[in-house]
Amino acid sequence: MRLTFLGTGGVWAAPVHGCTCPACMAARRDPARARGPASALLEVAGLRLLIDAGHADLTTRFPPGTLDGVLLTHFHADHVLGLMLMRWSMAPKLPVWCPQDPKGFDDLLKHPGRLRFQTCAAGAAFSVGPITITPVALIHSRPTLGWVIDHADLRLAWLCDTRGLPDQTAAILAAQRPDFVALDCAYPNGTTGARNHNDLDEASALLARIEPQDSRLLHLNHELDAALMATPTHLPVAWDGEDVVIAAPSAENGRESAS
Repeated sequence: MRLTFLGTGGVWAAPVHGCTCPACMAARRDPARARGPASALLEVAGLRLLIDAGHADLTTRFPPGTLDGVLLTHFHADHVLGLMLMRWSMAPKLPVWCPQDPKGFDDLLKHPGRLRFQTCAAGAAFSVGPITITPVALIHSRPTLGWVIDHADLRLAWLCDTRGLPDQTAAILAAQRPDFVALDCAYPNGTTGARNHNDLDEASALLARIEPQDSRLLHLNHELDAALMATPTHLPVAWDGEDVVIAAPSAENGRESAS
């Protein structure tokens, strides 16, 4: 499996228009520190699946025939906006797996164009070629699904957007021990007020419970980036454009772990 992070930011990702915090200033000086809408390209078993679709340039990034489908976590604008243009393509129909949410986004469900929306329910696994995809429930302000993807004894879990996890989802993931987890973490510790995303302590506790082999935090807001500039975290943070290859541990590494 290869996961390429196309974007790793939240709605308030650096640089935020008009903001002069350290993270936003750094992102203007160095484009490598800027974050786009949280999304990724998953390449596995000859398939190319887009996870979320908030980028406005999807029609130029992905010419006809270069995607096999879209896994849509939910219908907030920063996760779905790119589909507004992609729907008017004249290419063959593109499947979009999504949660049940009658509100959808604007008129996207009413006028889907080339997009073929397929509603999913938590726990109802389905197959795309040789891979198995299991939707899992998340905790957010709209109906939202995470995606657990299995192929050839490898397992990836994409858990964004969420604050915490439902007990059933956390128990499933802890039992399954994914090889890789991409986990929502938008805020530094001590962030008060109503919010729908994890802070660092909450993300750390979830990773400690799930115990994946590897992980990345994503959906970072500028407040968290600014805090990490002052006090780095031991947790691995994803960056736009980063490639992660998820593979089985080598026999040598396995012997070292067992010794």
